Amino acid sequence: MSSDDVSVKLAAILLEFSEMVGSSPSLKEFLQLLEWSWDGVYSTPLAFKATLTDGTVYSGPEGSRVPELGDSMFTDMADILADLSDERSGRPVSPSDLVDILLPFINDEAVNLVDVSSGDVSRLSIAVTGSATEPEVGDILAIPADGIWYAVIVVARNRFGVAVGIFREEFDSLASVHPQLSVAWQFPVYSDDAQVLNGSWEVVGHDESLLAAFPVEPEIYHSPIPVWPGRDFGEFGAAETPAGDIRLIGSGEARAVGIMDGSYRQSYSSEFLQQSMGSLVSR
Repeated sequence: MSSDDVSVKLAAILLEFSEMVGSSPSLKEFLQLLEWSWDGVYSTPLAFKATLTDGTVYSGPEGSRVPELGDSMFTDMADILADLSDERSGRPVSPSDLVDILLPFINDEAVNLVDVSSGDVSRLSIAVTGSATEPEVGDILAIPADGIWYAVIVVARNRFGVAVGIFREEFDSLASVHPQLSVAWQFPVYSDDAQVLNGSWEVVGHDESLLAAFPVEPEIYHSPIPVWPGRDFGEFGAAETPAGDIRLIGSGEARAVGIMDGSYRQSYSSEFLQQSMGSLVSR
């Protein structure tokens, strides 16, 4: 279902709400209606958090008329969420993709919410639920991007962050993410587990035998021009272990990791890593 189709259906929901209770909903009531319609579509409850353009977290009016609504309203909203499911995998749209759909709708000047106007909301996110757990070393994670899926494995957790090893294969559905026969990229990257905790990435397996393709404690790399005065990172750069040990690297390793062409990053936010998977697997 296209974003335009979603907007039309959501607008119809708002009109139905207005007709049922006598006035338009607040943003709080609209998000609450979504939160109460997750069952049967998502495995864990939805919990939205909206941030306004002035940086404050939206709280909304004290009361809510959502408990007064008839069952048909929740059924209609659940149908919209279900229609957003991936046609190939049958899985519901990821939380990050869902908020990407909802935020432009909320900020549309034609949407008649009683307490926010066009452009008032700068960010919408889905909060971590109590059932979310941190991925463990050896967990295989499925990462969606541009209609395909990628696989990574949690290699280590240390002072640099969460190290994940990347597999070069692209998968056409969530159910097909099995990297046991995939080629591994030799340099793990450091990230965080926010996209796992918010449900955007899924843990699809656990296979510690795959860890043999990656270093036990992945290093980060430094360019030859040090950030700190007095540090010698050699002609081509240096690698640093989580314990703080430094070793100088040669031109081949500097080229392979991306220091020579400037593409290397010491860490990625999980959101940016998701956006970068296509370029990383093609190295």
